[in-house]
Amino acid sequence: MPDFKQPIAKVVDAASKLFLARLEAIDVILADANPHEVLMVCIHALAQVAPGCCEEHLAGFEAELFEHLRECVAHRQEAEDAAEDEAAPSSVH
Repeated sequence: MPDFKQPIAKVVDAASKLFLARLEAIDVILADANPHEVLMVCIHALAQVAPGCCEEHLAGFEAELFEHLRECVAHRQEAEDAAEDEAAPSSVH
């Protein structure tokens, strides 16, 4: 029986590299963009993948989108708080 583990691993690796390249391209596109432009690019991208078949699937998509957005905002806030804590001088007695 043939062993497909190595070719599958190569495909997964290639897919990961492609995804990272896309993220890098997005970073370049958004590098000098103002917040409104960033929002419009994101909205355009999300509209491309939003389900259009029925209200139930669209509502599920929206719920998942907002959950991920809340998580990302919370992670960013935690990172900012941690950076502020590191930057604050500590008082030692």
